[in-house]
Amino acid sequence: MLIITLLKGVPARTTQVVEVGGVLNREAMDIVLNPHDAKAIEAADFVKRKVGGKVVALSMGPDMKLIPIMKPLFDAEVFGVDEQCVLSDRKMAGSDTLATSYAVSLGVKKVVERHTAAIDDLIAAVKKDGYSDALLAKASSLYASNLLPNRVYSSLPSVHDTIIQRFMSGVLSAEAATAELKAVRASLERYIVVSGVKTTDGETGSVGPQVSEGVTELTGTVVPHATYVEDFDIDEASGTVVAARRLGFFLQTVEMRLPALLTVYEAYRPREVPASRQPEVRLNNYKGKVLQVIKWTADDLAADAKRLGFLGSPTIVGPGIDIGKPAVQKVLGKTLVFLRRVDAIEQEGSRVGPFDKGDVASGLPPALVERLRAEGALGAFDYPMLMEDLFP
Repeated sequence: MLIITLLKGVPARTTQVVEVGGVLNREAMDIVLNPHDAKAIEAADFVKRKVGGKVVALSMGPDMKLIPIMKPLFDAEVFGVDEQCVLSDRKMAGSDTLATSYAVSLGVKKVVERHTAAIDDLIAAVKKDGYSDALLAKASSLYASNLLPNRVYSSLPSVHDTIIQRFMSGVLSAEAATAELKAVRASLERYIVVSGVKTTDGETGSVGPQVSEGVTELTGTVVPHATYVEDFDIDEASGTVVAARRLGFFLQTVEMRLPALLTVYEAYRPREVPASRQPEVRLNNYKGKVLQVIKWTADDLAADAKRLGFLGSPTIVGPGIDIGKPAVQKVLGKTLVFLRRVDAIEQEGSRVGPFDKGDVASGLPPALVERLRAEGALGAFDYPMLMEDLFP
């Protein structure tokens, strides 16, 4: 099973708008993983322990900022994520929830198509090459690329009777092997998408449902969704997921056919998985982890540029507010503040910063203060600055 986990990088300590037009300049900010997405990772881990498969993390934003915060997720929770894909392109900058969900929907579609295409390639090789070294080479290459589950082909000594192994030994005919491969392909199209309920820099909680609608539009397959999910269970055999979602003071239980999308609430706690599931889980798992983060641009996604970024964003954003900085006292004419943004600085063996315009320059080495003043980066707090603070 494919378990696609939607993640987002959010500003570490502020939602202050730093560009004209109400756009967060993420490249100039310290970025952290959206706290609500931790529950999505727990939910993805539960699905993998329950039915097996591959956890693919999917995110959108500046790759130079996202990749560092996503790499530790390979070891998160019990199994961690297996692959990570970042959607990063200047054409996507300034996207509201509608444009974001369109790009992410294309990313979900591409993840699924990569894996179904691998099965299609193998089916074609079975029909063309039959019992041959060419077929084994094709299967081995796709498996090494982490695109085939152990059920199809495996190099693990603990996995026996794979489809390719049984075909090569004559147990399966070409027709029977093709039928089993098509069944695996169909199972890949019964994927699940999980995300946090919302992000700390937007708080709309709308991207998850919009992605379900976007994938439905792009693929022609209905992808139902459930928001604010506190508990759920999944049954791969029947292709269903049963979720309990929070509606105010009530819990609503819904049953959905896969593929489906869940936004996972803070109250979620993963269920225990019986050890008897492990043989089946092992067959559905893949070779391992791909530690190199995959980057996809708008061209890689074959995206319609008019539906991305500013062009695809009808939302008008108002002024942002600073929510993360501690209260400080500024004295007119005396307190030194930063006159512009200054990136992190290495000074006397330690790292300080980054600093935003208006930050108080306290606790800095005197030599560094003098250098920054000479460069025009520091100055005394004055009346125009006070007006900016009072009326941003």
